[in-house]
Amino acid sequence: MIAGQEDPHNPRTIDTLPAPPTSPLSETLHDRVAAATVGPHGRLTLPHLIRLFQEAALRNTDRLGISSHALSRDLGLTWVLHRQSIQATEWPALGDAVSVVTLPTFIQRGLITYRDFYLLDAAKRVMACSSSTWSVMDLNSRRIRPIPQRVTDKLQDLPPAGSGLAVPGEKPAPPESPTAERTFRVQFAHLDFNNHLTNPAFPELMLEPLDLPFLSTHLPVRADMIYHREARYGDLLTAVTAKAAHSGHFAHGLYRGEGELLASMATRWTPIV
Repeated sequence: MIAGQEDPHNPRTIDTLPAPPTSPLSETLHDRVAAATVGPHGRLTLPHLIRLFQEAALRNTDRLGISSHALSRDLGLTWVLHRQSIQATEWPALGDAVSVVTLPTFIQRGLITYRDFYLLDAAKRVMACSSSTWSVMDLNSRRIRPIPQRVTDKLQDLPPAGSGLAVPGEKPAPPESPTAERTFRVQFAHLDFNNHLTNPAFPELMLEPLDLPFLSTHLPVRADMIYHREARYGDLLTAVTAKAAHSGHFAHGLYRGEGELLASMATRWTPIV
């Protein structure tokens, strides 16, 4: 277990998070926490943290010449997210200066690429970090394809093996007996440039069954999500949740129609003091 990695079976608070490695492939995005990205508690929300991470990844892949825009234009391919695991020790408030560092770290079997993210405060302390796994999808067939040679050629300077954040071994599962649910229709505002439900909207919808009193008084310290299938405009979705075994832990699921699982997520929360 690397420094700062959370044991999902241990409900302790994470004390420290690892610093980002130095790499010629890394990108740093400087920003301030905007009014549109905070909740009633005045802190950056989980979905907007993911949006910030994705913007940094977009800028990084654009600089490296391997962005979704470049791949779709030239090869009919785009990047798709499979899994993202986030750990946080604190959440920035409205107006706080923050930086996001992101970099690709590993390519597995020519099909999966790993990308890490780090959220830093103005003093360069790591407030949150995230591992993620991605692949490329054919825009016509909507099927996963091998990572093209032009991408692997651009990623010759990946960090040394083992230096990236670890992906948790245990995959999150939806609750077997949900205790709360919400129903949604995918709207135009939910879509991204791949014409499907944008990645941050999945956890955004899955959090809704926790309801306002809980979400306004708690902050996540862990969120681990798996994306199983895409959702399209007009789809009827149901988000479900239930408490997990440990205090402050929840299981979440997002379904289409009569029970087609689109995504699952495990979260852990701490009260705002």
